Amino acid sequence: MRSFMFVTLILVLMMGIVMAGGIVTNTNQSAAYMRTLNRNASTDIDAVYFNPAGLTKLEDGLHLSLSNQSIWQTKTVNNDYANLANNEFVGDVAAPIFPNLYLAYKTGNLVISAGFEPIGGGGSANYDEGLPSFEKDISDLVPAFLTSGVEKYALSASFEGSSIYYGGQLGLSYKINDLISVGVGARYVMAANTYLGSIMDIGLYNIALGTWSSPKPYMDGAAATMTGTAATLQPIIDAQAGGFTLAELQGAGYLTAAQVQQLTGGLTLIGVADPSVLTAAEVQGAFSQAAQVYTAKGVLLDKGIEVDAKQGGSGISPVLSLYLTPSENLGIALRYEMITKLEIENDTEVDDSGLFTDGAKTNADMPAMFAMGVSFKPMEKLRAELDLNYYFNTGVDWDGREDNVDNGYEVGLAVEYCLNEKMTASVGFSNGNGGATDEYQTDLSYSLKSNTIGLGVAYKVSDNMTVNVGGLNTFYQDGERVATTYTEKYAKTTYGFAFGIDYKF
Repeated sequence: MRSFMFVTLILVLMMGIVMAGGIVTNTNQSAAYMRTLNRNASTDIDAVYFNPAGLTKLEDGLHLSLSNQSIWQTKTVNNDYANLANNEFVGDVAAPIFPNLYLAYKTGNLVISAGFEPIGGGGSANYDEGLPSFEKDISDLVPAFLTSGVEKYALSASFEGSSIYYGGQLGLSYKINDLISVGVGARYVMAANTYLGSIMDIGLYNIALGTWSSPKPYMDGAAATMTGTAATLQPIIDAQAGGFTLAELQGAGYLTAAQVQQLTGGLTLIGVADPSVLTAAEVQGAFSQAAQVYTAKGVLLDKGIEVDAKQGGSGISPVLSLYLTPSENLGIALRYEMITKLEIENDTEVDDSGLFTDGAKTNADMPAMFAMGVSFKPMEKLRAELDLNYYFNTGVDWDGREDNVDNGYEVGLAVEYCLNEKMTASVGFSNGNGGATDEYQTDLSYSLKSNTIGLGVAYKVSDNMTVNVGGLNTFYQDGERVATTYTEKYAKTTYGFAFGIDYKF
């Protein structure tokens, strides 16, 4: 029987609280993004993130951008595992504070810039009723003790997790000539994950007795039976037949066919794949070890299972950019972010699972990405932008989980129209595929294909100040993972709003 803890999958990278972008990378990095969804060719102050080379199009002086996004997700997991009492699990993800801060100082052809953004994660996830991976092993206690009268189970499970990867970046941009501008910089990434969860009040209902009780008496009874079974093999071992297999023991007259069948059934219940190849000594050892495990698990389930752990780590990613202006109405932006090598370390207060060993380290790289944006103004009041983001997921180290992903992408189109001298309205569309395969998906961390619509306005309060207001809604294609004993389906909804101020001193 597998570990009774729900954190078997938590150690994989992140909580999947990414708002827009790749599997672990956020690209929603300004209020102007929220209203357009496509900013890779920006020549405004948010180009500090989206198009550093394009900052050379700013006026000389100091520029500041401060914005916040508020984003909410609902994540739904359906699991048809036969023993589960509940098949639908709903989690709420909230990121009411998702700030972006950008500074740029331009003098002549040179721009110095700095930025701060939640480059990955950015919210907290709450599952008030747990998840299938919390509950599936507990539900297996019902068929395991069915002959003892157990009919159903109950528990109280909860999980709260947060994941935030802060990014602080510095950059230099330079205008070589009217056609070419370049940018170079680096981002320092600081990862902080927290996990707080419990499975408490675990109980089994005995229909014959009409009462609820802790699983411990049943686990202790099973352990006693296993210890007794192991003891019955001692005379065989003492008779120097400990090296015989079960079939050989039957053939030599040490065991009857009924005894072999009983031993084989017991070994199968404790997870032995092929009992027929075990010797008498190995059978005895298997039952003795299983008895110890059942006894320990009985104590753990009686007490309840808790986890209180944090993870932290940091890494650096160089960022290169190029901005081309073939004509007054056409701009082409290219950006390449190198892989961020990240190793996160556990800081654990409580860990009944044994999976968050204090001080243990996990690889959680952020993949390299290539971004391109093409901006075109067919007329004075109208601007269109076409974007592409490409994520090199297969080049990361996620402790083997990268074997279950392909490279990911986003493509999108935005249109902006100047309604008058002060107000510009915009609408944007984005299609994303993070690159997750069916094998990658888990109830704690899944990535779905999506389509997003964003809209909003930019309002010029004065010559020095512009306000951006936007909102988005994301529609996801359901995901699925088919396992041997169940099928798990994944769904998600996301919506958000943003407000930001751009100011030139």
